[in-house]
Amino acid sequence: MDSMTEEELENPEIINYSRIKRIARGSGTRPKDVRELLNQYKQMKKFFKGMDKRKLAKMAKKFNFGGLGI
Repeated sequence: MDSMTEEELENPEIINYSRIKRIARGSGTRPKDVRELLNQYKQMKKFFKGMDKRKLAKMAKKFNFGGLGI
């Protein structure tokens, strides 16, 4: 995730297979692992996008995520 550009973070679908292979090689993992991570990232992004700020603030308090700036 640290090696992803802002554009890739906003829209992970633009990451092609050669980029996935480079990320996997650089992180010592398999391309399959990178794709799974990207899928989980997309799911979490969709989940949080559907929540309003009050729900996010309550959840941050509950799990002690005070540093999120919500």
